Amino acid sequence: MKNASLPDTEGSLSVFEQTCSYCGARFRVLATPVADGLHREEYACPECGKGYRTEAASEPQVQLLRRRTDGKDEAYQDTMF
Repeated sequence: MKNASLPDTEGSLSVFEQTCSYCGARFRVLATPVADGLHREEYACPECGKGYRTEAASEPQVQLLRRRTDGKDEAYQDTMF
């Protein structure tokens, strides 16, 4: 993942921090790892809603660390192009 620190596994919890590539917000992601690594779960930036994916047993929890830095207030919109 771009702008993500390396995952730190504590027991059965994977914790990493990430900077949103759209709005610049910084957030922490807490996910339960999957042994086979074949289960993808989605999570979103808490500021703009840009979606990301990770290998996890269930939907990851996201904690905002730093608000967006782009000076905007619009939500991220996926484009088909």
